Amino acid sequence: MMQGNSNIKIDFNSKNTSKNYTKNTVRPKTNKLAKSNRKEEPVRIGNLLGLEQVGQCVFIEYKDDIIIVDAGMEFSATETMGADYLIPDISYLKKNKHKIKGIVLTHGHLDHIGALKHILPELDFPKVYTTPLTLGIIKKTFADPKDVPKIKHQIINPESDIIKLGCFSIEFVGVNHNIPETLALAIHTPKGLIFNSADFKIDYTPAIDKPADLGKIARIGLEGVRLYVGDSLGAERKGWALSEKVIGQNLEEIIKTVPSRLIIATFASNVGRIIQIIENAIKYDKVVFLEGRSMLNNVEICQKLGYLDVPRGCVRKLSSDVENMPPERVVILSTGAQGEEFSGLARISRGEHANFRLREQDTVLVSASTIPGNEADVSKMLNDLVVRKINLITNDDLDIHASGHGYQEDHKLMINLIKPEYFLPFYTDARMRYAHKNLAMDMGIPEENILMPVENGAIIEMYDDELVLSDEKLKLDTVMVDGKGIGHLSGEYVMKARKIMSENGVVNLIFKIDSKTRELVGNIQIESRGFVYSSEVKKVHTNIIEFVKKRYNELSKKNSNTKEVLKVIKEELGDYVVKILGRIPMIIPMFVYINRDSSGNVKDDTGKEDSLVGLTLEEQGEEDSKK
Repeated sequence: MMQGNSNIKIDFNSKNTSKNYTKNTVRPKTNKLAKSNRKEEPVRIGNLLGLEQVGQCVFIEYKDDIIIVDAGMEFSATETMGADYLIPDISYLKKNKHKIKGIVLTHGHLDHIGALKHILPELDFPKVYTTPLTLGIIKKTFADPKDVPKIKHQIINPESDIIKLGCFSIEFVGVNHNIPETLALAIHTPKGLIFNSADFKIDYTPAIDKPADLGKIARIGLEGVRLYVGDSLGAERKGWALSEKVIGQNLEEIIKTVPSRLIIATFASNVGRIIQIIENAIKYDKVVFLEGRSMLNNVEICQKLGYLDVPRGCVRKLSSDVENMPPERVVILSTGAQGEEFSGLARISRGEHANFRLREQDTVLVSASTIPGNEADVSKMLNDLVVRKINLITNDDLDIHASGHGYQEDHKLMINLIKPEYFLPFYTDARMRYAHKNLAMDMGIPEENILMPVENGAIIEMYDDELVLSDEKLKLDTVMVDGKGIGHLSGEYVMKARKIMSENGVVNLIFKIDSKTRELVGNIQIESRGFVYSSEVKKVHTNIIEFVKKRYNELSKKNSNTKEVLKVIKEELGDYVVKILGRIPMIIPMFVYINRDSSGNVKDDTGKEDSLVGLTLEEQGEEDSKK
């Protein structure tokens, strides 16, 4: 691998190496102190996706230098109403992109690299510092192959490389996660050292990677860490995280002994697990069929990088060929462990897969834990599976999944090695961040030195004598990727409209209006979907038509502005529908001007599609969002 600037000299005499956690020595930390009576320029640390989001994107800034740590995505929550995923709001970075010295990546999971395909072009492709596996996964995420050559990168060797980015010097430390080549970061700044743990657990017997470089972590801790930014996921769980070697042994026994076809679902990003499954299947003369684009991509990358060396024909894309194989030789490795509607295992469970049908006594193994929020989807999928009389194995039956994140003892060891002056629990919801905080206090870090920002957009400022939460706060929008579109949730009409339609349906009204007299021409057309049951449609539609026709005739005599008239009708119709039905649908009024001759006949040039007019969002106002 390419060597970095290993000859760079770093001043390890950090600004504050004190490990004296006596509370009466801690300076008061107030926001006023951070802003008033200070001419000193601080190092600023902020997160552009949110403290509690799974995806991460951190920036560190000092004067004219900015570095970015990770650029992840988060799969969208229910409130985004069908958007595919969320990405960081990089508005602040776009305004300061002349300061950006590079993007440093900790590992290849999408919650840490998934937004790069959107962010890199917006920031004029700053240089990326990463490992071969992570770079390979990044390239596969780009939809347009023409953009891939634009990615400027440097491959990092964590055992030797130190890079200099502006005023920042960065050391890399190998740690364990459920994907190889995960790197913690020791970031030397003008105000002291920041240690970012990345996603980690302590695994003395990892399946694929080397054990974490605990000696290097201990050396960094002795040199003095001002701020520890620590992965808090798993901080509620007692004991040590389970080793991947244990999981591998259990999977091997299943692969060896199961006499039927074996379908295994796991995260495509869990590269270490995938490698173990494929190697064990080949060991016992089985053929692995891959299902899912991300699964195919990641296996291909592992083969190119030498993580997998398999005989020709032993790993294939899932096709109808599977039906001709002896059942005891078939292993299907699929996506869909979270019950995603269109994933491989979900389609198999419903009998909807084009190339594969379950048979009685097939064995399905789900090697994953259920992510909070996915419980209903996973439960439905498992129910669909068991009614097909298959053998189902989950983590409840045997240890076939291990978290890639540490438990309480893992976190205690990391804190003990790092010995930070200040601590920022990070990367997950408040429950686990506060559990992590309590662990840190048990380890001797005073509560006053544990930073617990409440709101997204908070900025941490590092001064020579202390760290504080800044008075300044970034305004972060929720940025959604929805198909090929990207939009901001703040004030966004699209998501609000989807929510209304999903709950109460939609009503569309078309008014045909004389272009000169502004009188109605013919009947008002009405269409609705998801609004009323079929037995009510005729009555409710008739009542609505009578109401809006009456109100139009009354209002148009006083106001010739058709759009203003329809806006009033839209508001009043909402109130009317609430009275008769108790709910408000999405109401979409539209109109078309009709040209008539002196005899009242409609001219031949009317009715063109481009003559149909709707109200703009501004003209409709914010009524829908308020309701």
